[in-house]
Amino acid sequence: MKRSWSLALVIYIALTACQKSSDPQANTTQSDSATVTVLNGYGSGKYKIGDTVHIWSNAIPDNYVFDQWTGYSNLLQNSGEWHNLFIMPAQNVTITATQKAITAFSLKYEKIKGANILKNVYYYFPATQKGVVYLLHGSNGSALNLVTNTEWIQMIKDLVTANYAIVVTEAEEVSLNTDVNSNGMLQWKYAPLDSTSNVDYANIKAIRDTFYARGYTNVSVPLFSIGMSNGGAFSSTLSWLYKFKSGISYCAQALKTIFDVSTVPFQFCMAKYDDREEVGPTGNAAALTYSQQLIARGVCSKYFLLDKSPVYPERFARISGISIATSTALYNELKNNNWLDAKRYLKASSDSISGIYTASPSLYPTFNSLNVLQQYYVNCQIDNMCAGHQFYSDLNKTTIKFFDTGCQ
Repeated sequence: MKRSWSLALVIYIALTACQKSSDPQANTTQSDSATVTVLNGYGSGKYKIGDTVHIWSNAIPDNYVFDQWTGYSNLLQNSGEWHNLFIMPAQNVTITATQKAITAFSLKYEKIKGANILKNVYYYFPATQKGVVYLLHGSNGSALNLVTNTEWIQMIKDLVTANYAIVVTEAEEVSLNTDVNSNGMLQWKYAPLDSTSNVDYANIKAIRDTFYARGYTNVSVPLFSIGMSNGGAFSSTLSWLYKFKSGISYCAQALKTIFDVSTVPFQFCMAKYDDREEVGPTGNAAALTYSQQLIARGVCSKYFLLDKSPVYPERFARISGISIATSTALYNELKNNNWLDAKRYLKASSDSISGIYTASPSLYPTFNSLNVLQQYYVNCQIDNMCAGHQFYSDLNKTTIKFFDTGCQ
């Protein structure tokens, strides 16, 4: 009896040892760590079970957009976003970033008559349109600054790929290069909330009506707005005044008086470590309150809060004219000058790093070799990774989904 039991046990062990997992990637580990392999992207490495893992797509070429992640995409917060994260499971994970080619397009530039003066306008109207999206710059920004910004360029490409028309103009103070109200900044003006005495609203109306008159679009096509900072607050008032289908604010809590009465769906995309006086933790909390207030009244609203992300060597290759080799050299300058912690998170904001750079420029030869615009966009990327006051493309697909379906 004992002997037959031993034989049965041997047979059982032999059979089970030959069985293969139905999932060749499963490889459940017996240690406290497992391996992530990212194809066509970054973030590969060994992580402890339960760690938050960040992954990124390769830099996206001009005539491409990020498509989706395949593989263990069920782990991700949103498989459609180029930068994603997940909690490390007790198994090895292989995941692939995919991009898709798009039909080449370019924004057209011209000066279009506003209420009083000619306005700088960049625009693109696809043959078929889900809607027309007005993109609104922040304080001291401009139409040109917006359409050449690394993160905004990705948003524009994603919107056009999703069949949205694009209109970019600028605040009247920017066009005049005059601080009309002497507050130290060139900005959109929220008040008064009417289309006649407030020139910024009147300009949007005049430009819109020009496109109607030309037949580029028509009154049946819904309107949307996305604004950054001061432009985010203006997005809330503009979308309410002209009854847009929905609006979005990045890094601005916008105006309480609007959300007390508005029925326009609105999404907030905030940054956790925003250090602007008008925003910060108080502004982020206010934006959440306004979003909840809309929802309580039956109005669709979403709220997102960007957190910090690690630096990876190829990050700066997202910027036009910066190669992977140059990006890696920039990364090494940050690392060698002690700006990264053990998990590659930045220890300080771009403002702090710029101050140290100014004091010791010889320590940053690669940064020195960049032109002024590239240096500016490197600082913008640093702000993005610090979850600071900067427009970010990490929620592009989420934003477009909000335009497409609202809260569904």
